[in-house]
Amino acid sequence: MRITGTFAVTMGPKGLVSDPVIEIEDNRIKSVESHPGATGDVHVNGVILPGLISTHTHLHGLVAYGHPVPPPAGFWPFLRQWWWPLVEDVLTADDVESLAAYAALLHLKSGYTCFCDVMEAPYAEPGFMLREAKAIAETGARAVVSNEATERAGDDIAEKLLQENAGLLDLSGLVRGLMSVHTTFSCSGDYIRKAKEIARDRGSLFQLHLSEGTYHVEDTLKRFGKRPVPYLDDLGVLDEMTIASQSVHLTEEEIEILAARSVSVSHNPISNMEIGTGAAPVAQMLEHRVNVTLGDDGFVRAFDPFVNLSTTFLLHTLETGGGVVGAEDVLSFLTTNAAQALRLEAGSIEDGKLADLVLLEDHSPSPLTAGNAIYHTVLGAIGSDVTAVIVDGKIVMLDGEAQLVDEKALRDRAMDTIGKLWKDAA
Repeated sequence: MRITGTFAVTMGPKGLVSDPVIEIEDNRIKSVESHPGATGDVHVNGVILPGLISTHTHLHGLVAYGHPVPPPAGFWPFLRQWWWPLVEDVLTADDVESLAAYAALLHLKSGYTCFCDVMEAPYAEPGFMLREAKAIAETGARAVVSNEATERAGDDIAEKLLQENAGLLDLSGLVRGLMSVHTTFSCSGDYIRKAKEIARDRGSLFQLHLSEGTYHVEDTLKRFGKRPVPYLDDLGVLDEMTIASQSVHLTEEEIEILAARSVSVSHNPISNMEIGTGAAPVAQMLEHRVNVTLGDDGFVRAFDPFVNLSTTFLLHTLETGGGVVGAEDVLSFLTTNAAQALRLEAGSIEDGKLADLVLLEDHSPSPLTAGNAIYHTVLGAIGSDVTAVIVDGKIVMLDGEAQLVDEKALRDRAMDTIGKLWKDAA
């Protein structure tokens, strides 16, 4: 298959390629060359990007969008009074399956070719994560999936959730598993260590929430006399296979520890702003060469990666006064950096890489040029500009239409699930 366009933003050694011809063989990129006037099997009058990768989502976030019971202000009340009892704690295995399938499709339609999901359904029937993995795979999306293991629901459920994750770690193909736990105020040190030991024994990635709100910092200081990063470092769970999601309230010392341990950070600015937790110190993390990536945290507007990109750029321009966190930096958070964090041979358009691509029609109000293609993409593109999505060498979206599944059927099932959950909460 040959893919052509106006520009390819390769995020690799070739930089920006004008009049690109991308040859795909099986599920890999065979070559990337400039050939003006060449024709392809799929062409776009615009930009070709590497597949975009969200390193942290909650696919069941569909339930939260427009929920009839308004969430309370503040991070801790948000969890205890709303997110846990009205969303997470009521999910069944059927709910997980229906929400994951439709949310995965929404990610694909807007240009995410891969995402890392952390499902939160402690009371769902055993096997719910394998059902989620199967539902996602049917859409054609690439994903890394886990459930958020926690001790807050008791010992038996805590063990069940670890085993749900362990059961995912042998998955291969488009959807595979990782180990995750919630965080230090819902999990003991022994439990976090046990989860990390399982991950290490199986060669798995490990993800947890870190310093999302001030409550997390205050609780860890009160109970352990340390801030969260030193505490986790003492537990021995921070290394190059660890992804710390959120990472909002960090000191310079904590950033230095994350850098020294080669921990990747998943920055989730839109949800952080929604619940008022603050803005992560991204500029300082980049200065210390922390591998910063972007997640969408299950916030539905951030299911559009271009909303996520533009929001991130504008937020950190405001935070720093401009010129510190550039457009190409932000694009790397969803491409090369994200691929590094998830250990994927993706994130750039290069010979031998996985053939995950996004094609964007140019609708910009000024000319698209080699000098502004990245800026136009980060600041001006939106999900509806996506004309084709290719995952693993297969076209999974074309002209806004899903190619492998019945979108209406997935949407109808998810709407039934959401309606039921909203009715029960009201």
